[in-house]
Parts: sequence; C-alpha cells; structure tokens
Amino acid sequence: MKKLRFIAIIIVSEIFCFTALNAQTEIIPEKTSYEDSSGLLYWNKDLPVYLHLSSKPDEKGNLLNSKVSAKYTNPFYFDTEGINYMRTRYAVDTATRKTVNPHIEILWEVYADGKAPLTKAKFSDAKKYVFEGKTFYGKGLRILLNAEDAGSGVKDIYYSVNSEPYKKYTTKLIPNPNEKICELKYYATDNTGNIEDVKKNKITFFIDEDAPETFHNITGIDIKRSIIALNTKIYLDASDSKSGIKATYYKFDKGPYIPYNGNILPLKQLTEDHHTLTYYSEDKVGNKETPKTFEFFLDKSAPILTSDVLGDRFIVNNKIYFSGRTKLKLTAVDNKSGVKEVKYEIDGSEFKKYTQPFYLPKEPGYHIIKYYAIDRMNNNTGISGNNVKNYKYSTKKIYVDLVGPTLKHSFIGKRFYTRDTVFLGKNSKIKLSAVDTESGLQYISYSIDGVQKETMYKEPFTVSGNGKHLIEYFGYDNVNNRNIGRFYVKVDENPPEPNYTFSVKPYRTENNLNVYPSYVMVYLSGVDRMTGTEQIFYSVNGSIEKLYTIPISGFTKGKNTLKFKTVDKLGNEKYDKVSFIIE
Repeated sequence: MKKLRFIAIIIVSEIFCFTALNAQTEIIPEKTSYEDSSGLLYWNKDLPVYLHLSSKPDEKGNLLNSKVSAKYTNPFYFDTEGINYMRTRYAVDTATRKTVNPHIEILWEVYADGKAPLTKAKFSDAKKYVFEGKTFYGKGLRILLNAEDAGSGVKDIYYSVNSEPYKKYTTKLIPNPNEKICELKYYATDNTGNIEDVKKNKITFFIDEDAPETFHNITGIDIKRSIIALNTKIYLDASDSKSGIKATYYKFDKGPYIPYNGNILPLKQLTEDHHTLTYYSEDKVGNKETPKTFEFFLDKSAPILTSDVLGDRFIVNNKIYFSGRTKLKLTAVDNKSGVKEVKYEIDGSEFKKYTQPFYLPKEPGYHIIKYYAIDRMNNNTGISGNNVKNYKYSTKKIYVDLVGPTLKHSFIGKRFYTRDTVFLGKNSKIKLSAVDTESGLQYISYSIDGVQKETMYKEPFTVSGNGKHLIEYFGYDNVNNRNIGRFYVKVDENPPEPNYTFSVKPYRTENNLNVYPSYVMVYLSGVDRMTGTEQIFYSVNGSIEKLYTIPISGFTKGKNTLKFKTVDKLGNEKYDKVSFIIE
C-alpha cells in the first residue's frame, strides 16, 4: 500500500477579475495566490486555506481534518505576514522509507501577503510654485508613478484624473494643459490581489502654461499718429490669472531689459526720434509672455514731418527695399500752430496734396519720393519762406522689388532617371536653393504631397514611402515676394528579390541538402519592380565578395554555402544564401 504524501492544495481563481463600476470606483482585483519565477508561493492573507492529502501530484486527494483544532481549520488562515511553514516532525528517506538521521523537519514554505503596495508620484520637468496651499506647475510637466511591494510584488498601477475612469499606468503621465485644475488619484495592486488605499494617494495641483498679459497705458499722446512728448506718462500693467506675476521687464529700442518697478517710464534719456518700447512679463512657473512693442515718436521740437512704411520693407547696406504691396504714410506734427498741409511727388512728377497712405510705384527699380509740410504760419519742414522753390524737401530713395527668388533643386546620393521620372533611394536627399538679386533671399520652405503646412528648409532632406511624391518648394525674399517650384519624384525603398538556379537537377538529398555533380553551375538573378537590378555580388564558403558576371562553378567537394546579394540602381540591397553538397 502506498504511503500518502502531505501536500497543500490552495484553491484560487486562475485570473484577476477587474470591474470598473463608475468614474471614481477603483478597479478591484480578486484576491488570489501567486507563484513567482523562482517557485516561491505567495498567498493573500485574507484567503482561506484547505489542506488535502494525496498520493499523487495531480489529484485532489483527501481533505485533511483536525480533531484537535477543528474550530480553526477547514478553512484556516495564515497568522503571520511573510513566510509561514507547514511541516512534518521528521524527514523520511524516499527510498528506504526510514527516518533520516540526524533528524530533520520537512518544511513547506508559503508567504502570506496581506499588505498592499505603496505608490509614490514624482513630478518633474516643470517649474513648481506653491502659494496659499495651492501648487502650480509650468510647461513640460511629467508625472512618474512608482510602486513598491514587500511581498508578492507590484502587479499594476492605476490612476484617474479629474474623475475620469481609472486607467492602467504604463508610462509617464502628461497632464492636459487645457485643464486648469488637476486632481490625480492613483493606487497599486500586488500579485495576490491586495489593493492600496487610494484615499492616501490624492494630489490636487494646477497647470499653468499660459503666459501673463501686459499692457501699456499712456496719458498725453497723439494716439492717431503715436507721437508723445516729454510730459507723457507711460505705465505698464501686468496680470496673471494663475500662479501670478514674478516680474515685468521693459526696454527702449535695442537697450537692455530693465525690471519694471511700477513707476512712470523715464523718457528724458531718449532722443527726439522714433523709438520702440518693448515689454513682457514672466509668471512664477516660468511662462514668459511674447514681448509686445509700442512704436512712437518723441517730439521735443516742432514742426517735424515723418514717413511710415505700411507693409513689406527690408533694409540692407543702407538700401531700402519695398514690395508692390507697400504703402507710404506721411505724418506731420507741429506742437504749436499745427499742420496746414503736406505734399509729395514721385520721380519728379507734380506735387500732390497728401491725404492718406499711398502705394509705391508698380515698376521695379529705384524711385525718389519727395515731400514737405507747412504749418499754419507757413513754416515748412526745412527753411523759412513762402515760395515753394525755397522749401527743403524730405527725400526717400527706395527700391521696389516685385519679383520673388529664382528657385533650383538638385539631388544628393543615389538617383536614377528614366524618361521624365527621377527615382530616389531611401538615403537619397533633395537639395533646395534660391537666389534673389534684389532684396535678397529670406528663406526657403517646402511641402510634400500637398501638405498645407510648409516646412522650413534647413538642409537636404529625404522623402520616405515607396511611390510617386509631389515636392513643392517656396522661396521668399526679404519683402515677402514668393516664387513656387514643384516637381515629382518616385521613391524606391525596396531591394531586388534575389534568385538562383542550378544548371542540373540534384542527384539526391543528403542531410536535407541537395547533392550535385562537380560540374554544376549556379545562375544568379534579381527582380526589381522599379529601377531594376544593377549588380549582383556573391561569395562561396566565406570568401571575399565578388561581382557576379558569369555562372558560378568550380565548387569544392563536400558542403558549399553560396551567399549572394542583389543591388538595384538606388543602392537598395538584399541578401540570400543556399547550401548544397558537391559529390
């Protein structure tokens, strides 16, 4: 009669069961057992335990009852967190069936796991600011959840943002910048179904990716003509609805930025001329406002006459270039009697009365514009006198540029021409260039296959994806005239398919290899659907690779391995090999 072996059969479900009840209900795993890769058995401490005796490893056996401790068995529960033992008094030799000397116990280890994992959230890659119990984060915030478990190990981490259903955590969290307030809840489960208390893992924070807004307020200004005087008062007013203003900065013209202290901006150091006030603010999580500008003329004397360009303008080497879309605006200011009239002429034509901004000539090349102003006392912008011949004109020499850059494209690397089509390989690049002999090239952009958004061209680029592609490229000069170029290319990223043919049929097979006579020859070929096979290379039994030109022969007796590759006209290549026996 066989002796019964003592085994513990622990009854559990085979899989976890998760049920999402609603947006704020945790996904509850079923409590279960778990055996790790080293064979250690973990048992959820809340699960009942039944012991069965069996003489075979694959049968349920007999339920083990205890007369001494009947009240606390069937089921019983583990009392100790961590390792627990089920044991016999003495070990018996499995061959002799005699007690082993010296006496030792037989122990069955089971690890009771009744403790849930512990999860921590790490916030990184963004500036942080805490004020009155509120935590603000700036741009680039990433949240890493990391859980640790001292027992059976972490199985899953779950999280919920702003009452959304819980999701399984897989990678760093990126908060939605459109959410003003984020409430993050998270918890972990271990491999025996213990679940962390989510009430301990609740974090509320604010996402602030919006820059502050700053405005200038002015008292004592000719708003229509943006002219100010020394007694003009300019203030800056900044606001931020979230983390708050850290600092406001301003500068005049090309000077350094200066922290704004809330007082009136100083003007006395400025000359009588056109100036630009530039200013911005920064909030407490590093969001910076795009600098704003206010252009004005500081009038310390009178009268003066100024001209403003409305539209495209570019200045280089003391030459001013304009486009055909540009207008010229004349502004006369007199702090005393006021302006009577302003007149102008173009290229020696008759003077006209100025009433509104006017377009520049629609003819390319240089043009001379003269203009003058008279105040109510007939003082003109230059010298005194009532005779127009004595007036001193303001003169502006401009160059009207109506034509965009000349465009050109070329190719770098492998390419193949056939009929009116150019084929490019996966590593071939397209080079764009442009020349503008007038205002000069500003930049080149391009698009592929009709994509509306233009990509700024910086360096030669590749085109991916087999087949035909439309390349459109655009050259902009410094007054925003544009020329367009377009062409088609075909991209071939697929190598030729290699093939081989033996000149005779095999005698037989040996060790799954075909056996051929010594005079056998091998023909190599390749098929390419686009540009065609250009070359075939081969090596026999690890020899130096050679260019294939004639059928291969002269193989050595015994096993031979022929390795070969096909290469198309664009450098796409593919290897193949065949092994065989020469008798």
